[in-house]
Amino acid sequence: MSGTLFIVATPIGNLDDLTIRTRSAIESANFVLAEDTRVTIKLLNHFGLKKHMVSCHEHNEADRLEALRQAAEAGHTVALLSDAGTPLISDPGYQIVREAIALGMTVIPLPGPSAFLLALVGSGLPCDKFVFEGFLPDKLSAQKARLEELRTESRTLIFYVSPHKLVKNLTALSEVFGDRQICLARELTKLHEEFVRGTISFMLKKYATEEIRGEFVLVVAGLPESDESVQVTEDEVRVAIRAEFDAGRSVKDVSALLADQFHWKKSDVYRLALDEQTTLTKNEH
Repeated sequence: MSGTLFIVATPIGNLDDLTIRTRSAIESANFVLAEDTRVTIKLLNHFGLKKHMVSCHEHNEADRLEALRQAAEAGHTVALLSDAGTPLISDPGYQIVREAIALGMTVIPLPGPSAFLLALVGSGLPCDKFVFEGFLPDKLSAQKARLEELRTESRTLIFYVSPHKLVKNLTALSEVFGDRQICLARELTKLHEEFVRGTISFMLKKYATEEIRGEFVLVVAGLPESDESVQVTEDEVRVAIRAEFDAGRSVKDVSALLADQFHWKKSDVYRLALDEQTTLTKNEH
């Protein structure tokens, strides 16, 4: 026998999102792999279940593979739970699922809450194609480098944002992407659930004075597909020029790149690039 692994999605706030199937899966498990046993015990208590729990988080996931192997040999059932939402989505569990497949276990993912999907479908931005990025790097230089790689992405972009990093992330986004349409989804499924929609500049002004509380999902409009009908302002081109300079590109390279991207005359972009270069030089002195 090879056993079974249930990948169990749990509520991200509202316990009414628990399903009968979720309870059944946990009830059938010989033991539970829990990201944080202190969190999972509340869920088990809500169900009135008593289950043996084994912690499984980013620092010990590899050490839990042996327990999974023993379960597979015994033909046991294991339930994998993260603290909230669907396991593996910006949470541990990938090594567990990969090992379960290698062991020949039956892997059964259960449908359930996922914060980034709720934010996407409630954002009002295109949902037909999207990119989920999770959390941006902590260091500002690494943040900007990653955003630079994503700057020309035409699909809707989704990020997770901690409250104490919101302004920092929005500032980096503004400097690299310019002033795009975004949506901030906060406290999803909870009492104070909120969707705030607007431009990046609007959000920076809003949260410059407001208290920032709760976890956020940031949904960002992708760059419009290259199209003659897309009108790009001079300010947007200047922002893009500065971003390219930050990436180490020359005036010549910036002019060629952005002229093609924005359907501007290369000479006009070159003129703005020279102007921005002069401004940067003056500021350095």
